[in-house]
Amino acid sequence: MAKFLFIYRHPTESRAQPSPEEMQSLQAAWGTWMQKFSMAILPGGDGLKHTGRLLKGVLVTDGPYVEAKEIIASFAVIQAADYDAAVAIARECPPGHTIEIREFAGYA
Repeated sequence: MAKFLFIYRHPTESRAQPSPEEMQSLQAAWGTWMQKFSMAILPGGDGLKHTGRLLKGVLVTDGPYVEAKEIIASFAVIQAADYDAAVAIARECPPGHTIEIREFAGYA
């Protein structure tokens, strides 16, 4: 089985905060998705704060860049037979973000 990194991206523009009912519905949808694919989701995924640092050479700056169109909001590590199987899992994620799917090279 191959391992894939799901990188969940969100737009940077301001959006209306979901209502408590919408948040509860979204959390339930994610819980259902995680339960359905529990055998494929490996430990280690998490959400990310919207702030960070960028190291470029010896210079450290705040990130992500203001001009960025999307930010990385969270990630998950998925185990699947191939890209098609990983895409099938990603298609069932709750909506609201772009998912970049990258296969691990297997160096580690």
